[in-house]
Amino acid sequence: MAGSKKSLDSVIKNLDSIKADDFDTDGDRNKPLLAAYALVSRLETPWETVSRLCMSQPALVASLKTAKDLQLFEKWDSIGNSTEDSDKLTAMVNCDPSLLGQSGALNKFQLQDQNISIGSDSPTSGNKHVLQEVSANVFKPTEFSISLLQPKFGEWINWLYNGSLPSFHKMPEFLQNNDYKPPTNPANGIFQDAKGYKGDLFHYYAEHPREGNSFNQLMDGIMARQASRLDVIPADSFCKWVYPDTAARLYLQDLPGVIANSKCPEPVNKMAHDFFTPQPIKGARVYYMHSIVHDWSEKPAHKILEMLRDALKLGYSKLPIDDHVVPDKSAHHQTTFFDLTMMAFVVGQERTETEFRTLIEAAGYRFVKVWRSPLAPQAIVEAEVA
Repeated sequence: MAGSKKSLDSVIKNLDSIKADDFDTDGDRNKPLLAAYALVSRLETPWETVSRLCMSQPALVASLKTAKDLQLFEKWDSIGNSTEDSDKLTAMVNCDPSLLGQSGALNKFQLQDQNISIGSDSPTSGNKHVLQEVSANVFKPTEFSISLLQPKFGEWINWLYNGSLPSFHKMPEFLQNNDYKPPTNPANGIFQDAKGYKGDLFHYYAEHPREGNSFNQLMDGIMARQASRLDVIPADSFCKWVYPDTAARLYLQDLPGVIANSKCPEPVNKMAHDFFTPQPIKGARVYYMHSIVHDWSEKPAHKILEMLRDALKLGYSKLPIDDHVVPDKSAHHQTTFFDLTMMAFVVGQERTETEFRTLIEAAGYRFVKVWRSPLAPQAIVEAEVA
């Protein structure tokens, strides 16, 4: 028994010593990360799992939204992110001590549940904490809390309450009323039911600029953190011809409002384009589509590909589609929650390789292959005109 305890202590110490910057690549880091998720699932009892899902996580996100509304992290940053006690933090945001003070409700919640919020440097609390507990009721910011000062991360908290939670709250009721069939009309889906709105998500955000700006910020955050196409496709593949001195031959296309706000360096051409209309740029070497097809169900996705097809040059042009491609087993959790999110918000979906092949071939293309990389949960489907 004593030997077993010593061995267990050694395992815990080794686990606690591992940090994200210990790894050369994200691919290397993801292997122990996924193993750690699996370890948690094995170690948790059913009670611990259900209490985490139904009590701890909802309480944490509610606390984060409250802290954001109070501008706690912004005001803390303005005084240099120094180590402060809870009463100083309460006075700084001018809220009732019963919330953030030494005996406050949020303070007690954060202190008591180290697994999800405030932690110390002990071997048993190596989690991604919001704050670090330096001593009793004394805290300092962490890398995570400071990251929330960046709009592309901090806006996730607002979007969670404005879009994500209302939509997923409505999803079971919507599916029940829809005979447990996925929605097919992007103007009348789960998001629309939650918002009491008729029209697709993109028109909604155009008509509600505050929420639209929040959505744009989190999209920027997703793009900033996802692996690039060159992490998925080797540099010496069909896109090897793209060098800085050919930037003037590149075209960035999106809706007018997105193009107007895009931060694309010169001399890349910026062109407003609706992909439900014929593609104006003919005979290009590559037509790269990033996070487009998964926004749409079969009929509109087919239309998008059909409108692009005649622009491709047979035997020359390539069509890489950058999306999640759902594997037959052991799908990455990002792929599965993206799939549910696409259904809830835009009546879209993440597709399997077979579903991509069916969609692409029906639109007049030849399915070439799927490019995957340990650096990224998403993949790239390569197609060409048939």
